[in-house]
Amino acid sequence: MKRFVLIVLALLLVVSFGLNAQEENKKLKPDEAEQLIQQYTQQAEQLKAQLDQEKATVTDLQDEVDSLKNVIDELNAKIAELEKQIEEQSYYVVKPGDWLSKLAEYPDVYGHGNYARWREIYKANKDLIQDPDLILPGWKLKIPRP
Repeated sequence: MKRFVLIVLALLLVVSFGLNAQEENKKLKPDEAEQLIQQYTQQAEQLKAQLDQEKATVTDLQDEVDSLKNVIDELNAKIAELEKQIEEQSYYVVKPGDWLSKLAEYPDVYGHGNYARWREIYKANKDLIQDPDLILPGWKLKIPRP
């Protein structure tokens, strides 16, 4: 395989050297040379204009990326704040005199009239609560959210 690659490279070198030698032997007339110079100058100007357009596009896109990064940072901060609020609202520390149906009606738990949702609190805390009629002060209970 290596020999094949070396042979192909050698052939390419010979062919390109032969083409270069033919081009050197070919002489351009002055008007042909001027015409080629004009063509190359026009191509260079077109490429420069295209390059300037691409640079402007890149700059615009970079500005857009930067603004989107700022938006992402702001949204991540809001998400972190909301997650903290949810976590704070998702737990309740039992106080003396609390029972599950009373706890379910607290405004920061489920709100007035939701005493029947005590079963949701019980199911979410089965590992801690052995008897739903007995909860102890200081227990941190998970409050399931819909």
